[in-house]
Amino acid sequence: MYKNFCPSAMGINGRQSELIELALTYAFSGMDIDMQDIVRRAQRTDFEDASKYLRAAEIKIGTFPLPVGLDDDDEAFTAQVGALHPLAEVAEKLGATRAVVHLPASTDRLPFNEFFDVQSSRLNQIGEVLGSRGIHLAVGFSPAKDLAGDKQFPFVNTVESFAALVNGVNSGHVGFLLDTFDWVVGDGAMDQISEIPADKVVAVRLSSIAEDVDTSAATSGDRMLPTAQGLIDHVKLVGHLNTIGFDGPIGPATSTAPYKGQTREFIVQTAQEAIDGISKEAGLDVKPLPSELIEDIPYEPTPI
Repeated sequence: MYKNFCPSAMGINGRQSELIELALTYAFSGMDIDMQDIVRRAQRTDFEDASKYLRAAEIKIGTFPLPVGLDDDDEAFTAQVGALHPLAEVAEKLGATRAVVHLPASTDRLPFNEFFDVQSSRLNQIGEVLGSRGIHLAVGFSPAKDLAGDKQFPFVNTVESFAALVNGVNSGHVGFLLDTFDWVVGDGAMDQISEIPADKVVAVRLSSIAEDVDTSAATSGDRMLPTAQGLIDHVKLVGHLNTIGFDGPIGPATSTAPYKGQTREFIVQTAQEAIDGISKEAGLDVKPLPSELIEDIPYEPTPI
């Protein structure tokens, strides 16, 4: 597995070059990107120009979000799936192998059981399109209480129903976005994570929640950067992922609410320190920061 920087999962914005610089400064080996932006750039100029910064940085593509609305009507969804073909082609050129989509927290379209079948079919369609380009789909869910909105029918908001849906998709290219905040808020436990085979874990995001927060009432603003222990033992989790041979992206995620007034550099540095600390405790080798490498070079005075 490798340490992955996901700006959107930490509420961080910036130009592509700025985000790449942040990733490299804090020794992230991978980075989530906006693939739609790359496609638009390639259409304006060409692929080489659109991808020059990423290629120069020699950084892995962790994941990229899919521009697909799983709660959209059939006509809109069909058009979005059709548009995935050129997107997946560009992603393949970049060497990207993992995309992300989140299940809707609620819907006005259909009751739970019928909507469950619709989502299973839609995820299978997406998985087949991406799979033809060697890309796997990481599916996440949204159990935080502020995300359901006022729609008529609640949808997947527990780990039990989430796992049932993802495991029931026929495509072998569809698996889990394992997000520990969502896992805890969705009434999940470590033993349920241990039951997921390595080839079904597509991407991992680590977050914590304050111990005094009632998980049954938690909102997305309660998401914090990961700590070693807590409602999910992150050290144990990372050790488990290493044992089963997970080779994908693992990175921090947080709401900006707990860090109001802080700079993005502070948030990224704190996130890097959290992930590195957890990884070290789990017995993994941790890539040094570029500044540490510079400090390790012995000083040799310039001859006069």
